[in-house]
Amino acid sequence: MTKTITTFAKQIIPPATQVIIIALLIIPLLIIAFPAYSQDTSLTELQTKALVLNKQGKYSEAVKAAEEALEITEVNFGPDHPKTAASMSIMGLIYFSHGKYSNAEPLYLNALKINEKALGKEHPDVASDLDNLALLFQAQGRYSESIPLYIRALQIKKKIFGPDHLNVATTMNNLGALYYSQGMYKEAEPLFRQVLTIREKTRGTDHDNMTTSLNILALVYQAQRKYDEAEPLLKKALALSEKTYGQYNPAYATSLNNLAGLYKIERKYTRSEQLYKHALEIRKRVLGQDHPDVATSLSNLATLYYAQGKYTMAEQLYKRALRIQEKTLEPGHQDTATLLSNLVTLYAAQGRHSMAKHYHDRLQSTWDSALKQEPNTIPNKTIRTEKSWNGHVYSSKFSRSFHRPDCDELQSSPDDIIDFQSREYAMRDGAIPCTTCQP
Repeated sequence: MTKTITTFAKQIIPPATQVIIIALLIIPLLIIAFPAYSQDTSLTELQTKALVLNKQGKYSEAVKAAEEALEITEVNFGPDHPKTAASMSIMGLIYFSHGKYSNAEPLYLNALKINEKALGKEHPDVASDLDNLALLFQAQGRYSESIPLYIRALQIKKKIFGPDHLNVATTMNNLGALYYSQGMYKEAEPLFRQVLTIREKTRGTDHDNMTTSLNILALVYQAQRKYDEAEPLLKKALALSEKTYGQYNPAYATSLNNLAGLYKIERKYTRSEQLYKHALEIRKRVLGQDHPDVATSLSNLATLYYAQGKYTMAEQLYKRALRIQEKTLEPGHQDTATLLSNLVTLYAAQGRHSMAKHYHDRLQSTWDSALKQEPNTIPNKTIRTEKSWNGHVYSSKFSRSFHRPDCDELQSSPDDIIDFQSREYAMRDGAIPCTTCQP
């Protein structure tokens, strides 16, 4: 039987994600599935321990338990056994949760290869491997690689489990997250509605995965300016995450972050600041000072200060977030580009053109790296616009990237689907331009 878990990435999602996305997350509170565990009691307990520790944000302890489980399966079952693949998936999940994508990818790829050979290409564990790998690519912005993996996983799961199974909901959630991260809200909304319906039908309204579904659907409404529909869902998600996990948990921080994002858009700045600060303190305490999700919280709080004209405070937080992201994320990552974009906008707004030019050049370099890694993704296509820097007048080099953070038009474009990010640019070609501010 295939098992599923919930992780709080960049959370994206990570996420960072996160965000949107993101991913993401971005993360990342995106849903990840992985194959069934060994029936051996001690091994199962060790694998479960690793997952529980990871869910609690105790990453170093989770890595140690997962490494021990992987060693046991390799010694007892060999390197090409499905039980070894399961341990690889768990190890990959923990790395993914910590933003170590380059460490997670070979583990996920090996698990997929093992299970395809040992179990067949239409086995449910193969579908779970596809989900994991697709979500990893999504967190990295490798959307053209992610979509076919999700579609293949969805086809396998519908065939095996039927259209209303929780495992089908997992893949629908992830595919919807990808659509959302690209601004394809009309495509994302029916998927998320269906996910919510499946989970309510099969697990009830108090299950922990309901927090994810509530957050996601709320952000889809928020992105379409349906604020009155979004707020009750976000409040319900916050209450449910506190009931399920307690306050000092990444899930609760994510729910705080999402509600704060809505209040920021509605210009309820005092309430937004309180929630953002609370989320930041939780993430620092649980995840450590240098986690990508901490950078997300710093960036969000900075964007709030920018919206209020508190430029010095915003600058300090943006730079702290940038240092974390450059330390933990791969070159060309979209979150790094977002922060650089925000700094350009911040300095340009103050007439500090030399500093704006400096970060503009760094942004150019970051986007060049992103284009080399994934030249055909929709987000990257948006930066292929006419570029110019003319004296002291900043002309948007990336015309859909530079909108004031206090402008609501493009505010709801998170990096990952359940973690509200400070991304101010449209995530697809043809995005509606901002009509209430000038870049």
